[in-house]
Amino acid sequence: MHRVIEGRAEVLIPEVREIVSSDMPVFYNPKMRVNRDLTVLVLNYLCTKGKKLVVADPLAASGVRSVRFLLESGCVEKVYLNDINPDAAQLIRKNMEINGIEESRYSVSTKEANLFLRERRGFGFDLLDLDPFGTPVQFLESVMLSMKRGGVLSLTATDTAPLAGTYPGTCKRRYASKPLRNEFKHEVGLRILIKKVIEVGAQYDIAMVPLFGYAHIHYFKLFFKKERGVKRVDELLDKVGYLLYCFNCANRKPIKSIFEAEQKCPHCGTRFNYGGPMWLGELWDKELTEYIHKTAPQMESVSEETKRILRFIHEESQLQTVGYYQASHMSKLFKIARQPTIDFLVKSLDGRRTHFAGDGFRTTRPHEEVVEVFKEAGA
Repeated sequence: MHRVIEGRAEVLIPEVREIVSSDMPVFYNPKMRVNRDLTVLVLNYLCTKGKKLVVADPLAASGVRSVRFLLESGCVEKVYLNDINPDAAQLIRKNMEINGIEESRYSVSTKEANLFLRERRGFGFDLLDLDPFGTPVQFLESVMLSMKRGGVLSLTATDTAPLAGTYPGTCKRRYASKPLRNEFKHEVGLRILIKKVIEVGAQYDIAMVPLFGYAHIHYFKLFFKKERGVKRVDELLDKVGYLLYCFNCANRKPIKSIFEAEQKCPHCGTRFNYGGPMWLGELWDKELTEYIHKTAPQMESVSEETKRILRFIHEESQLQTVGYYQASHMSKLFKIARQPTIDFLVKSLDGRRTHFAGDGFRTTRPHEEVVEVFKEAGA
């Protein structure tokens, strides 16, 4: 057994690998530290509402995230952990004991995750953390039905390749959307995933409101708030649409209906491609984003990498466009020998940097102006 310290938790792990896989005796991925940090921060945000919280971890593995929930947030009353692997359940109990957590504060079961959740339909989890190996699609209905109204879903997806356009057929089958393999393909993938969650909730008149999203290494992470009512559901569905994109000049245009689609790019005359349907609304709730941005630096249990990512997200959340520009991609498209610096581009175009790419930035300036700035800078 290996002892691992993460945040304020100290846990036993049977095996720590550089490259993780589903055949590990009990799954643990150290690269998902940022993912778990973010959920702890969101839990602490929920604590400011003054309620005791009941949390679910249906794919718990080693239990590290739930140990952190209990140790690093001040209002978690109880965590319900589940993993179909009996060895994982045994290890979870051991890890709870190591960290001095009373048995009354957690419950461990060994059921298939959907069954675990369905048995608790209407139970009312305040936060549900779903971190599957691959796609979360097969769990979405069960998740939504077991959550409390006003509860938060913390969702992870590691099947970024289909969502980002490497396997468009898989994306179409799994998410009923066409991806775009362009320079901001990961943002497109994130927006397609949001659309899928909203779509599944809509079947039950459940409004899954996006609160916060980001992409990091091999996964997407999203937070949603569960609300009810057809009016709220319809408001979300009204923000689902398509994105026209020109692979010749990087022009882009969000549209509500495919019937609004222009055949050719007005900037260069090349035929438009398209992606979607996808979420065209905001990726970051202002209140939540502001809270975790301010709180993260004060928490020693939150990693420096998480704090770094949050600084970028706080900046780009001030300018919530659909898609961003990437300096290296634009320079290649327009054969610009001297690539402008990201600082120059942000200043010239009233832009904001993005966490999706080191040389990426958002701007509300017209595409023609963006192109002109690149050409003048490289002249």
